[in-house]
Amino acid sequence: MTALIDIYRTQIKTTIISGLQYRMDATLQILGKFAEPVIYLVVWSTIARQSGGSVSGYTVAEFAGYFIAWTLVRQATVGWDPFYMERRIRRGEFSPLLLRPVHPFHTDTANMIGYKMIELITVIPTIILLTLIFHPALTLKLWAVAAFLPALLIGFLLRYTLLYVMALMAFWTTRVTALFNLIFAVEFLISGRIAPLETLPPWGQAVAGALPFKWMFSFPLELVIGRVTPAEALTGFLMQGVWLVVIVGSFVLLWRAAVRRYSAVGG
Repeated sequence: MTALIDIYRTQIKTTIISGLQYRMDATLQILGKFAEPVIYLVVWSTIARQSGGSVSGYTVAEFAGYFIAWTLVRQATVGWDPFYMERRIRRGEFSPLLLRPVHPFHTDTANMIGYKMIELITVIPTIILLTLIFHPALTLKLWAVAAFLPALLIGFLLRYTLLYVMALMAFWTTRVTALFNLIFAVEFLISGRIAPLETLPPWGQAVAGALPFKWMFSFPLELVIGRVTPAEALTGFLMQGVWLVVIVGSFVLLWRAAVRRYSAVGG
């Protein structure tokens, strides 16, 4: 365990040092993170104004609070890119990783954490700027803010590991683009990314509650803006725990099968 912690520490430090060399990239990331929530916010604020001041219980100011908090949750829960695994397998770049004493999952995770630390530098000024412009309405509750951090961490683990599981399909199909696009389309619609889940019809909300995407994204987001009761929070953590066991179990089983059939396509 001590050796693994040292590996994480070293890999994260290396990633941060490497990433900070590209200041222009960091600037472009700020613009990108600013643009997406602003688009959603402007659209839903306009709809709310035209609907008498609110939509599905969200006022214009509450939409502002939702999408400003959305910026942090999105940055924290962005997962690993399945296309990267696909490319490594096709090019034969995965072969030396299997010879290392450390599981590739750990080095990939450490890299992801390092990049998230760099991105946090760009997210904070984005949130401050959006707050100054749109004047959000937030109902901050001490217990909910405290519960937000573990919910956000578990949300990241859920999405990150799920994407890794999807990426393992490349051991059988070589290409995972179609699968990823399908999953991403479903997630995009029912995770709370384009709008609060309350704006969905009842059947859509039921589907969202049965799939893991709500518990990765919408649950921690609604928790921090004060729209979750203590009882609903307990249910949310329970669902996160159930899906974490399912996804991690799937990863362990698929990894063992994938390594046994691995063969590099190219070099």
